[in-house]
Amino acid sequence: MKKSTNKTKKQYSNPRIRKQFQTTPLQFKGETNDQPSLTVPDLTLTIKQLLVNHSRGIQSDISHNEPMYFDTEIPTDLDAFRQDLKAREKALSLKIKQENDKHIADQAKKLTDHQNALKEQTEKQTPVKNENL
Repeated sequence: MKKSTNKTKKQYSNPRIRKQFQTTPLQFKGETNDQPSLTVPDLTLTIKQLLVNHSRGIQSDISHNEPMYFDTEIPTDLDAFRQDLKAREKALSLKIKQENDKHIADQAKKLTDHQNALKEQTEKQTPVKNENL
């Protein structure tokens, strides 16, 4: 025996997703442009004019991507190159470990100096009591 429940689907007043069988279009108010147009008439060039200008050496406002050249050579012997990279990696990891150890030692020294300074301050602030027996 099934329970009868009244489940209601939540209806949104402004759906944002258009579904396959949706008959009404989405509600979009759009925008209005109140600013004046920045286009200048008759500033277009045909492809023929662009090619003629290029062959004559006349510069145009078209941006060109400059090629990038690198100083490293393209490796031909991949095994030697891979071994060289592994050696560099080991050297760099060793250097990083040494720098980290040095940094940790410096921090430990600063901590002990700070603790000693605090200990000296507390000793100066608390007077020594002389007990007479």
